Amino acid sequence: MVKRGLPTMTTQAKRTPILVTFVIAMCSFYPIFVNGQTTDIVILNKAEANTLRHLVGTYPNVRSMYDSIQALAEEALAHKPKPQAKLSYEGMLPTHPDRIATEKALEEMDMVVNLIYASYGADNEVYGEKARQFVLDWSSRYIPTGNPINENKLSALLWAYYLFKDRFSTGQKQQVEQWMQAIAQKELSRPKTPNNNWEAKRLKLIAIIGSVLQVDSLNTFAIDGFKDYIATAYYADGTSNDLRDRDALRYHVSGLTPTVAVFVNGVAFDRRYNLYDFVAPSGSSVSRSVDYVMPYAVGEKQRKEWTNSKAAIDKRRAEAGLAEYQPGVLYDRHQAFPLFAWSAFFKEDAFRVFGESIDAYTASWVGLLNSPLIRSR
Repeated sequence: MVKRGLPTMTTQAKRTPILVTFVIAMCSFYPIFVNGQTTDIVILNKAEANTLRHLVGTYPNVRSMYDSIQALAEEALAHKPKPQAKLSYEGMLPTHPDRIATEKALEEMDMVVNLIYASYGADNEVYGEKARQFVLDWSSRYIPTGNPINENKLSALLWAYYLFKDRFSTGQKQQVEQWMQAIAQKELSRPKTPNNNWEAKRLKLIAIIGSVLQVDSLNTFAIDGFKDYIATAYYADGTSNDLRDRDALRYHVSGLTPTVAVFVNGVAFDRRYNLYDFVAPSGSSVSRSVDYVMPYAVGEKQRKEWTNSKAAIDKRRAEAGLAEYQPGVLYDRHQAFPLFAWSAFFKEDAFRVFGESIDAYTASWVGLLNSPLIRSR
């Protein structure tokens, strides 16, 4: 029997069986890709994926969300991968031809994400098989450079290998794992990394590879690195180096989101990644820095961006006439939604950024996958 509503946040918290009648239209939930190319993917275990399949088969609103993702995955099945040997992205204006070409190539990462999410909701081997093709083709062509801003965008390939590893032959596993190790070693050997969202993405790559390949030294490096990052890149008042240097909440969020995503996925591999509420001796914590964003995300406060940025790239962007980088432009609160969809795994209050007029659990796909409806901690 198909049911028409999911347990709300209130009923879930009370552990009562009451269901609310609620149908959400396709256009009423926030999409996976809020700001373009996706770099953070929710990793479900088999039990959680089975729970999702039950919800997909039971509730029309979840079915609608899944159908939209599955349709994109079906499109990806017909796509022939076009891996790149290098990525031209970091430090370039969005109007640069090389960056435009790179962003076009990186659309394949979104395809991999769609294949991963489609595989959670349906027992169809073609999704994993196509993801395997993307992983093999990119790992045979892309040459690691150690640039975390660029290589962070390849995260979907790393997770796809973990999820569909049994589809790779022995030789293929060797190829992919050597490539992943090369990425990790390039990140480890960086002589210096800016202590802001750059460091978050560097540690994220090392953490994913350490988790997927079960390399304890990489996990320990990442975990210790995140503790130091929290202590030195964030402040007790919730601000960050990104916020103080760039004068932009956008980059504050850009450092927090991959950090929280690592903690969410990492705890299944190593409980030491449970650092969301870790408080450094200075009083700084990821939790406090996420809380700092909350009033802006819910619309209680507005913030003028880029007014006093110290970064040359921000000046270049403004001079190029890019509207979203003009000093004084108001922060778009929707840019913070992915951060709270991830933070909801640790703190259910994060769901309130999506509003109270709809069931917050199904306001976004990532939020749903990180909600108590799917997850058990």
